[in-house]
Amino acid sequence: MDITKIVIVIFSATGFWKLIELLIQFKSQNRLKNAEIHNLHVQANSLVIENYKMWSENMEKRLKELEDKNTAMNKIITGQRQKIDKLQKYVDQLEEEIKSYRISTDECK
Repeated sequence: MDITKIVIVIFSATGFWKLIELLIQFKSQNRLKNAEIHNLHVQANSLVIENYKMWSENMEKRLKELEDKNTAMNKIITGQRQKIDKLQKYVDQLEEEIKSYRISTDECK
């Protein structure tokens, strides 16, 4: 019975140490997994930031192009307004002449 107790104690001790070894491995693997997840989060965040930076630069470039185009369109619109004003004055002048011709033709009758 002495030998059986010794064998049980030996197996118990080796089992205990094996359990401790498994707990240590589990904890280290858990830390490694958490570190990998954290690293992936950092990489994803840096990609998102880089993509946002590229998008905003493209938007600034596009905005500048549109502002330039808008300036050119405003110049065209201003020129056309001036032409419309000249034409309106010419139409008013012609209407006055037509009125004067009508008055003179009415007086002649």
